[in-house]
Amino acid sequence: MKKIFLIIAILFQLNAVAQQPATGIEHVIVIGIDALSVEGLKKASTPNMDKLIRNGALCEHVRTVQPSSSAANWGSMLMGAGTEIHGVTNNDWRINDHSLKAVVVDKQGFFPTVLSVIRAQRADAELGMIYHWSGFGDLFEKGLASVDKTYPTQEETALAMAAYIKEKKPMFLFSQFDDVDAAGHHDGHMSQGYMDCIGRTDSLVGIIVDAVKEAGIENKTMIMIVSDHGGIGLGHGGTTQEEITVPFILRGKGIKQNYSIPTEVYMFDVAPTITYALGLKEPYAWRGKAIRCAFEGNDSPIDPLPLIRFANPPKINGGRASAAQQGGLYVDKTAIVKIEGNDSSDKIYYTTDGTDPTQESKLYTAPFTLNKTTVVKAKSFGKNDTESFISEAYFRIVSSNEANGVNVSYFEGKEWNSVPDFRPLSPDKTWKSPEISLDREYIKSLMPEGKSSLGLQFESLLEIDQDGEYTFYLQSDDGSLLYVNDQLVVNNDGDHGVIEKQGTVKLTKGRHHIRVGFINVGGGFWIETLYRGPGIPKQIIPANKLFLR
Repeated sequence: MKKIFLIIAILFQLNAVAQQPATGIEHVIVIGIDALSVEGLKKASTPNMDKLIRNGALCEHVRTVQPSSSAANWGSMLMGAGTEIHGVTNNDWRINDHSLKAVVVDKQGFFPTVLSVIRAQRADAELGMIYHWSGFGDLFEKGLASVDKTYPTQEETALAMAAYIKEKKPMFLFSQFDDVDAAGHHDGHMSQGYMDCIGRTDSLVGIIVDAVKEAGIENKTMIMIVSDHGGIGLGHGGTTQEEITVPFILRGKGIKQNYSIPTEVYMFDVAPTITYALGLKEPYAWRGKAIRCAFEGNDSPIDPLPLIRFANPPKINGGRASAAQQGGLYVDKTAIVKIEGNDSSDKIYYTTDGTDPTQESKLYTAPFTLNKTTVVKAKSFGKNDTESFISEAYFRIVSSNEANGVNVSYFEGKEWNSVPDFRPLSPDKTWKSPEISLDREYIKSLMPEGKSSLGLQFESLLEIDQDGEYTFYLQSDDGSLLYVNDQLVVNNDGDHGVIEKQGTVKLTKGRHHIRVGFINVGGGFWIETLYRGPGIPKQIIPANKLFLR
């Protein structure tokens, strides 16, 4: 028995030694920027964050948890685990009102947060939680932070942080800025308004960095820039690379300089990285790992088996500027296809038959022309055996024909939370569209000022050329339903960001009635309808297959 206790004691001591940071970090300042994307950080004017990157470590492939929404990911950062473990699955989560119970909880009912872990080991430490989005305050225990306060603007939030840092020199401070997320919802992710907002937020980062210097703790402080999710179009919550991939920045004494973090990093790695930096123990219930390779004296880990690590996909004709898929509708004209990789040295291979490209596919060397509806897929291969995710673009090249089209009915919003049966309702406006898609600017012109809720119904006849099984897909923000011959095939209902649902139905050759209902509960909105069938790769339903009668 004594030998067992001795072994346990030795293992505990070894673990304690492993947790010693040996970096001299006494303060950790976390600056959370809601909805900061990798592309946004690259393209916006961010001199302050650029300086942190040059003098610190950067990861451009941090994976969010699902859903790619705020509470789930801020919660995962604070709690060192994923949603299935801590239970924070949506923005409506409250400590006294939620459906999924955490695996373990503390006395207040929370899965252990980094705040409670630090407080348990440093009873007298100065700990701060200062944030812009009030919902952030629902994600951690009350009474543990020395300062726990929300502010109506991110400018006030930054000034409060700066004053707090200079006066109290906190051991730990976690903050959250919300304006970039608001810009993404209002103007669109990667829009000029979104980029400008990132630039303004960067100036607040500069204020906080200056405060750390003025407090005289710069050489003892680790600053972390973190983001909870990206976005596409006017929303997020789905599974596109634009939504689920974000950047992290670490800078401070003991952090490697101008270092690109090669390892996988997840949302729940934030809490263990904080405790590792401060030389504290972490609870067994946490699932995350400290990003140790970013700290001096730690090499990048070597995996016991070869793994493929994926880079961002190539951009086809500039990439997705909104929620709309790459490609486009071309009426009475051809399409010119241009593909760009992440690096000028990358080799890009592509296909035009819907199959996934490999290094045996056609090598892209110059723009090419399409004269018929085509699914273009591209993949890049770079140095050190790296390869990218596959990029897809749906080019619909059709001739104008008065017989083709979709009947669209518009309904002013009635505070719907699910898609109603629009058939007995009287529309406020009707028109014809070439596809089952949105003309956002036209629809916005129809909406009453100050309102963003609406309903749409699309009806058409879909021409099927071959008997067989067909799969239909709805990508929408918010809810949508797809019927074929009045049979519900796809249910993507509810209030959510851009997510995809699918359903399958057997169809015979000929024309079949297709009906799509759509609602926007609030904020941004989008819908696209795709299908796959015998000899047809997954693609947006092309306009030449949709008929008015």
